[in-house]
Amino acid sequence: MRTGLQRGRWGRSSGIATPGGPWLAAGLVVAVVVGLWALGVLDLSRLGFSRGPSREGLVAVPVSAQSIPAYTRLTRDHVWDAQHQRVAVVYLRPEAITDDMLTQVSQIFGRVLDRDKAAGFVFTTRDLAPEGTRPGLVGGIPAGKRALRVEADRVDGLFGLRAGDRFDLVATVPIEAGPGDKAMQSFGGVHAPQLALQAQLLNWQKQATVRVLVQNGVVVQPMTTRQVPVFSRTLTQGGVTRTRPVQEVVLAVDPGEVAPLTEAIAVGATVMSVPRSGRPDDDPRSVTPESRPWSPFATPGLAGGAALRPGTAASGAAPGSGPVTMVETIKGGRRELTAVPVR
Repeated sequence: MRTGLQRGRWGRSSGIATPGGPWLAAGLVVAVVVGLWALGVLDLSRLGFSRGPSREGLVAVPVSAQSIPAYTRLTRDHVWDAQHQRVAVVYLRPEAITDDMLTQVSQIFGRVLDRDKAAGFVFTTRDLAPEGTRPGLVGGIPAGKRALRVEADRVDGLFGLRAGDRFDLVATVPIEAGPGDKAMQSFGGVHAPQLALQAQLLNWQKQATVRVLVQNGVVVQPMTTRQVPVFSRTLTQGGVTRTRPVQEVVLAVDPGEVAPLTEAIAVGATVMSVPRSGRPDDDPRSVTPESRPWSPFATPGLAGGAALRPGTAASGAAPGSGPVTMVETIKGGRRELTAVPVR
């Protein structure tokens, strides 16, 4: 006969004594879960039982822990993972490591970054400037060139260019020749109507001098906005210093191109950027040709439109369509120069 204590210990559902029943049930559950995991039916990572991937045979390669701007000297802070208190690395297979990949932090510290670097990327030798390069903006100036900080509204076409892009700069100055028929009437003599018609056909009155100021320039720093202090004086507050935004671009040009570019900007010429191809097969020695204005009193092909001297004529010019030559005439006691078409 069972007592009340025995019924509470052995249970009443089956009426058969089963010592260790809860432990047996737990063991069966564990066995079923392990079996399902082994068969690939159950994903333990969803239950919080994730296991890190094996790093056996992998190589730890340091990566950037933050976004790093170009021309920055790299230090420990740029590769330090503050969350995990260790150097930020990525584990790669040995066959995935290329020859230009830097696998040691000693190869990175103290070097100057040659381009912007996003977070989480490995460092390569192409990312670094040559050894000995100074940090800052001067580190981005190619050897042998000079840098100019130019306001973006003074040079058209610079928007969208990135650091390292190459370009040419072309300056255009319109020529105000005035009415061509009046000029021809002054010098044309008996040929004035013919020369005036020729000037209109060649659009002599509306021309421009186009000069190539910069060949194969380089963008050192793309367009940025800087706050420039502006001082003004008011009646109520006295002197007040405010700021205004200015968009600027830093360009690298040859030393001999600094003066012409500065001169063109000072005289208010229209300066336009002509970007060059970024393809590796582009020839950097190619040049952009200039365009000289046509003048009926100059020899075609001469630099600067060299004027003809009296009695000389342009060779190879067709009568009526080429330049004119100047002939000195004497009418009574008056001497003057008369333009005569070349025949």
